[in-house]
Amino acid sequence: MVAAGPDGANRRGDGPAIVGVDIGTGSIKAVAFDAAGRKLAAASRPTPTHRMPTGGEYDPDTIFDTALAVLAEVARGLAGRPVAGIAATSVGESCVLIDEAGRAVAPSIAWFDRRTVPQAAFVERAMGGERVFAVTGAGVEFNFTLVKLLWMREHWPEAFARARRVMMMADWIAYRLSGNAATDPTLAARTQYYDSHASEWSGEMLALVGRGVDFPAPVRVGGTALGPVKAEVLAATGLAGTPVVGVGGHDHIVGAMACGLHSPGTLIDSMGTAEALILGSTRPVTDFATIRRGYLQAPIEPGRMYWVGGSVFTSGGAMEWARALTGGADQATLIAEAKAVSPGSEGVVFIPHVGNGVSPPHPDPDARGAFLGLTVGTTRGALIRAVLEGLAMQSRMILDDMARIPGVTPPTGSPRLTGGGSRNPVFMEIKANVFGRPITIVDEPESTALGAALLGGVAAGLYADVETAVSGVDRRESTVEPDPDVAARYDALRETVFEPASGALKPVESALAVWRGD
Repeated sequence: MVAAGPDGANRRGDGPAIVGVDIGTGSIKAVAFDAAGRKLAAASRPTPTHRMPTGGEYDPDTIFDTALAVLAEVARGLAGRPVAGIAATSVGESCVLIDEAGRAVAPSIAWFDRRTVPQAAFVERAMGGERVFAVTGAGVEFNFTLVKLLWMREHWPEAFARARRVMMMADWIAYRLSGNAATDPTLAARTQYYDSHASEWSGEMLALVGRGVDFPAPVRVGGTALGPVKAEVLAATGLAGTPVVGVGGHDHIVGAMACGLHSPGTLIDSMGTAEALILGSTRPVTDFATIRRGYLQAPIEPGRMYWVGGSVFTSGGAMEWARALTGGADQATLIAEAKAVSPGSEGVVFIPHVGNGVSPPHPDPDARGAFLGLTVGTTRGALIRAVLEGLAMQSRMILDDMARIPGVTPPTGSPRLTGGGSRNPVFMEIKANVFGRPITIVDEPESTALGAALLGGVAAGLYADVETAVSGVDRRESTVEPDPDVAARYDALRETVFEPASGALKPVESALAVWRGD
């Protein structure tokens, strides 16, 4: 429950506001909430990004100026209502180099930029994947912060030499707001130089870039107070009160936290363009083979709670592709047509690797999407329903596989679904039946900003801890129950057709990759 004073101010929602700043790939948002998580004011701007063939870059000062602009708009919406706490969340791997005076000295490489593929290969050769996993709990990937630093040292040597500290993007925002720097374990785990077992920076990994453990900002759990917002920021934005800045975190995990990820065994299914299944666990993954099956992990609160996750990389993206492919009808029309088709889509099965084939539990870069069972009588509704069923079955495979990971807390209770895909009622019926269990739909469109705001509230002392903050959120939730007969029919289709199809198609897809010249 949310704490309330004698007059119940916080419970009524007329107490001080909390604000979350969300530095995302597509937009930068600031959203103000009351102590029960009800939205009071919001503002958004496109994320200023310099696009290039490898991906893109951000100018750190422009990112901060944009954050100030949305904070100023939120302050106007609050109309003088005081703000108690504020925290920032951001994309995971992008970083900012700062000099001794606290100024950014170079662009920030976008998390998705692929210029660092050669540097990732260097780390693999120098350390070996198993050693990297033993230290960091993750495999070697092109997008981690470590390989970005390697690229910067090679291509921007003067800027790298002037740098005295590296911060993650959320840390940079908090630093500019408060004058103090820290990062949290969920962002630290995306650097590839965080020792996830010792819960400290790894001198062994940082030696690859010629720096020591004092180069990154200190690690503190999300919600730790950094200090009050600087006077010049208050003047520039018009924020009222004396808000305290808290340590934020990685956007995916902060958003999942706002949707109820506060205890081991909780499963959050975040359904956007891609779909992420995030499972809370009391212990981390210790088996490298699991990570090689396409899973990610990181500590949330070291020693108490970790997360393990797997993604369907083209979930909402696959639906949009199918919509365009079949004539571009509006969403409501397609949902109605899919609903009119019986479960099983008239014998059409969709294999959902239309973006890439690296979704767990059997990642294969050669894999591509496929429709099976097409006839001249196949309708558009059957195709759309098959896409939804195929996506749900891929999610079920991930869910089942995560439940079997040694040492990881298995999912308990109802999976909690959020994001744009959760607003499709036919998809939700399919999910409940394919999962074979009730699902809970969490209607919170600003979950990432809300999670950050709650961390700001913890820093300001409005809540005793993160769990108290999350449990007191006034959410709109609904439950979808499975139909036992439909669930059994889907089980048979998944076990006899969907799951065997990936193995059966593998040699053909490998031959096709050779033919394409991949």
